[in-house]
Amino acid sequence: MTATTGSSVIDQLVSSYFELPVKVHWAKASGLPFPDRFESARLEFAGLATAWMDLKQVVWHAERVRFIHGLPARIEVTGPSVEIAVGQAAIDRWLKRFELPYRIELGAEALIIHTEIAGFPIAELEAKLAVVNGWFVLQPKRASFLGVPNYVAALFRTYLPLPPLTGSTKLVGIGHAAGLLRLTFALEDFTEDVVPGMLARVQKRLMPTLDPSIGGLLRPGRAKP
Repeated sequence: MTATTGSSVIDQLVSSYFELPVKVHWAKASGLPFPDRFESARLEFAGLATAWMDLKQVVWHAERVRFIHGLPARIEVTGPSVEIAVGQAAIDRWLKRFELPYRIELGAEALIIHTEIAGFPIAELEAKLAVVNGWFVLQPKRASFLGVPNYVAALFRTYLPLPPLTGSTKLVGIGHAAGLLRLTFALEDFTEDVVPGMLARVQKRLMPTLDPSIGGLLRPGRAKP
């Protein structure tokens, strides 16, 4: 059996389980008497609030998801990845929260870093997002000081106050659009028993944070508009 999206009934069941609106997609399903293997599966969440930033969208991908019958039943996920999308409004709220000395503009091809003193523009840097030793870092590609291009970009690097990545989580894709940033992370394969507490464990596996002490990554409800 093939399908490009889950039925509305499946969407409702999964949404009820996660207590969040979810859209379910897959390219192929197989198994009798009920489908228990799904190829190119994905779950789409819209408007998630997290402990560090509101996300416009989160999409969980898997090359294959398999349900294994038994007591307890198990879920086996192969080739998982997660894509998160962040909008300009969320970036602005996040910067205000940490009182950082610069402003980040989500440009069509890169991140634009603006620095000001008393409202007077001092420097503008075109930067890329990178991961260094697990931490998110802004690495400017070029810069201007008081409107004049200079070599400050070669000296400037700033760490972002974001949770670090686990050793098994890798940033594999960055997509830029005006007012929108998309990050794609590759994750490790995993198997989970379908028992109480599974949802929390799966959330920790599928969201790219590292430190268990951070906790509470997904908060109930939708992100602010």
